[in-house]
Amino acid sequence: MSADRPQTPEPQFDNGRYRLPRLWGSRGFWQINLRWAVAPVMFLGVLLGVLAGFEFPVLPVLLIAVVSPLYNLVFAWIYKHYRDRLDSDPALNRRISLLEAVVDYVAMFLLIHFTGGVSSPLVVFLLFHVIITAIQFSRGTAFQLSAVAAGGMWFLLVGEIMGWLPTHSLAFRGQSIDYLDPPILATIGLLVFTAMLFLSAGMVSRVMRSYRQGVDSLARASAQTAALNEQLNGLYTMVEVISAERHLGPILQTATSMMTRVMDVPAATIKLLSEDGLTLRYVASEGLPEDLVAQTVIDLDRSPMNRRVIQGEALVQAVVKDDNALQLGPILTELGIRSAAFAPLLVENRVIGSMGIYSHSPDRFDERDTDFLEQAARLVAITIEDARINEAVEALMAERTRFMLQVAHNLRAPLSAGLSMMELLQEGYMGELTEQQRDYLQRIEDRLTSLDQAIAELLTIARARDRSHEIPDVVVDLEGLAAYTKRSFGDEATRKGIELGVTVEADLPKVDSGADLLEQVMANLVSNSIKYTPPGGRVQVGFTRKDSETVEIRVADTGIGIPAAEQEKLFQEFFRASNAKQHTTTGTGLGLALVKQSVERHHGQLSLTSTEGEGTVVTIHLPIHQPSSALS
Repeated sequence: MSADRPQTPEPQFDNGRYRLPRLWGSRGFWQINLRWAVAPVMFLGVLLGVLAGFEFPVLPVLLIAVVSPLYNLVFAWIYKHYRDRLDSDPALNRRISLLEAVVDYVAMFLLIHFTGGVSSPLVVFLLFHVIITAIQFSRGTAFQLSAVAAGGMWFLLVGEIMGWLPTHSLAFRGQSIDYLDPPILATIGLLVFTAMLFLSAGMVSRVMRSYRQGVDSLARASAQTAALNEQLNGLYTMVEVISAERHLGPILQTATSMMTRVMDVPAATIKLLSEDGLTLRYVASEGLPEDLVAQTVIDLDRSPMNRRVIQGEALVQAVVKDDNALQLGPILTELGIRSAAFAPLLVENRVIGSMGIYSHSPDRFDERDTDFLEQAARLVAITIEDARINEAVEALMAERTRFMLQVAHNLRAPLSAGLSMMELLQEGYMGELTEQQRDYLQRIEDRLTSLDQAIAELLTIARARDRSHEIPDVVVDLEGLAAYTKRSFGDEATRKGIELGVTVEADLPKVDSGADLLEQVMANLVSNSIKYTPPGGRVQVGFTRKDSETVEIRVADTGIGIPAAEQEKLFQEFFRASNAKQHTTTGTGLGLALVKQSVERHHGQLSLTSTEGEGTVVTIHLPIHQPSSALS
């Protein structure tokens, strides 16, 4: 078996090279099972023959019946104790089976001799033996054994006619059954029988040859189907693995690594086309030296085969030679590479590179391999393109986050200064103010405070998105978070005439969080509920355990609710419901967006149900803290 080619099941039949599929077990073992019945049948036959009036030497026949199970026992012992060796050595198996057939022939000749010689009615069973050997062995062996059978019968005929052998005529109730007188009749009969032997051997061998060829074709087709199924399973696994990855580097390395396993080859590579379309650059490899692929750029003008692949053609280089077909041909030859196959990385009729597989064996790849490689390359190309788009989107999001941070910081400094000056004016440091002036200054302060709050929330959202500055991970005790919520918003709810209830299930497990993210989540949810709930209403906050892996935080109010048509937009940045705008002019529309982003940061789930005029329920599910976990 080639070191880098999948092993396919070998057809097993005997035509000098292969073994017949052992439909009955080992080649000669099924005859042993059949032979155990010979002795009882012979004893029964002797008894019935004697009772019917046939006269023949009973003792020799009974002796043959006794000897038959004895030598059968010897062969049974051989097949039982040397089965593994016979299975692994077809030649030895064939020799044992031939010996078994010869011993059967000898027993048959003796039985025929003692029951009338050529005139024996048991001669027909010799034909049965010839058919069995024609089934078991090749055409040539079947003819050889037919010759043995015919030769043995001619030996009996000549020996009895010439007096070399004693004659044991068969008689029935005192009347002899003998076809040797005249001998010419026996000779003619034996000639016909000999022809029947060879004709039967030839016909059965021809049928068996067709059968074995069918078995051969079926075995090869089954092997190819099994190999293809294994490749498809490997391809499915490869696509499943690389589809779960979102970044180009890991995708490329995983694809080449898995292609070597799927195709059972020592090396695989992926090369991507430059923007000008003139060169190919190795971006991932498995099985080739890292320094080689890191330093090599394929010039398409110097590599005709790569140029054809980039034009959209899947190719096989049967033997990698020291020629101009491949730019790295001489180097690959030194590495022991003797054949290679390449397929274009094709996305929407646009080639972005090529995928190659390499083998140490000449002529390793056939049309089936290239078809499979071509399909694999198409799937990998789509994944590569998806990863490129994902990385471009991530880059844009990172740029947007940096822009938000910069703008927010630039806005906050002058805004803080403005609020400080407003405070000086309101406290009279710049002179006494009239009531109208105080009213206008208060309105300005409210607007500036709302703007300052919006900037603060923008900064929080931007920092949560900025993965280059990871938020320190902490473990949060939900009982402490419940106490914080009650302490922070109890007075505000009381001033507004709203009942605030906070309940905590006993022995709640902790959750993983990041800095003060959960406090910000609770601040946004509870402050919103208090803000949009009329006096006399109720806000209920509950902390419970949902299941073995999740805890639930639920904030429910009896406030103004949210119009059904606007609920799907609630978590968009800067969106405020129409009835919320009528209820109060202050608000940034960033609170729920921040809540959603923070819950996603915790790998949790967020849901909201609301009925306008009746209230809103926000439910958060967070994973329970695992000692070895860390938020990503």
